Amino acid sequence: MRKFPSVKAKILYRVLTTAPINYILKRQKGSHRMLVCEGRRTINFSWHDSDEISGWKVRDLLMEYAGLSELEALEVLS
Repeated sequence: MRKFPSVKAKILYRVLTTAPINYILKRQKGSHRMLVCEGRRTINFSWHDSDEISGWKVRDLLMEYAGLSELEALEVLS
């Protein structure tokens, strides 16, 4: 298993809402956002744009929630 980089919440949000992942914003209240995508688990994105998200959480969101393989997840981050 490779080490995933930590990223700013703003960048991770952009990765999740663009191709090939294509989550859409269903609801937002303050910094809490609910992202949905058909055939994938719902993500409750609760970070401010300037927050740094750890590599293990980035890995968890991309692989467990979005259903990407390790190589696909690392590719969308670069």
